[in-house]
Amino acid sequence: MESRSFIDPTYQLSVSGPTFEVISREYPELLLKFVTVCDVFARMSPEQKQMLVNKLQEVEYTVAMCGDGANDCAALKAAHAGISLSEAEASIAAPFTSRVPDIRCVPMIIREGRAALVTSFGIFKYMASCSLTQFISVILLYWLATNLTDFQFLFIDLFLVTTVAACFGYTPPCQKLAVSPPPTKLLSFASLLSVVGQLLIVFIFQLSIFIYTAAQPWFVPYSIPIGISLEDKRSMQGTAVFCLSSFQYLTLAVIYSRGPPYRKTIFSNTPICACLG
Repeated sequence: MESRSFIDPTYQLSVSGPTFEVISREYPELLLKFVTVCDVFARMSPEQKQMLVNKLQEVEYTVAMCGDGANDCAALKAAHAGISLSEAEASIAAPFTSRVPDIRCVPMIIREGRAALVTSFGIFKYMASCSLTQFISVILLYWLATNLTDFQFLFIDLFLVTTVAACFGYTPPCQKLAVSPPPTKLLSFASLLSVVGQLLIVFIFQLSIFIYTAAQPWFVPYSIPIGISLEDKRSMQGTAVFCLSSFQYLTLAVIYSRGPPYRKTIFSNTPICACLG
């Protein structure tokens, strides 16, 4: 999409509602270019405000709309982030309502939104990695015809993964607004590569401790119990894999708890630091 090549870059354009109506009716092929180069839109009707928001979204802009009256409701609903500057009619249509009647809240909403997006991606990758880490542990122990004990499963799921995941979102956003936005695609190449890379490291360490334990002189091999109604799943290699994987779940939380430029460092998150400590 061309932008400033449409006009002389030394000029700044402003347009009123009637002029915008003429352009949208008589020159619709120029409207998308026009909305990207115009700096001020004034005296517009509710329908024109909504059309402007929709046209900006068509050129893949992320649009925030601020309004304080009933004539802004349509545009507030259409925008990606609608911000009401009053507690009147506009507050019903807008997802956000500012307690102060000015736009100083806009940078804060952008920072909070970016931090929330990064947190959502991080916790998704953390939960996926934890499930696959436990899968690796189980596959290794299946080689011995055994498994983790019920208490070990409970400890991992309840006291490690769930507790850390519940504290994951307490990291506040950075005070300084970053220039570039965070990635918006969850299944991007970079995201998948980070998960696959971490799981490869997890597998190498678990396989190493599995083999290392079996090579020790004090090692007692696991034998399948025969004639016992209650199966005994305890084994030296199972205990070694469980202890190592417990630290791996905590390590994954640190890895996926992304900090600057969108969130503060993990040390600002007191609950998760208490869990990791």
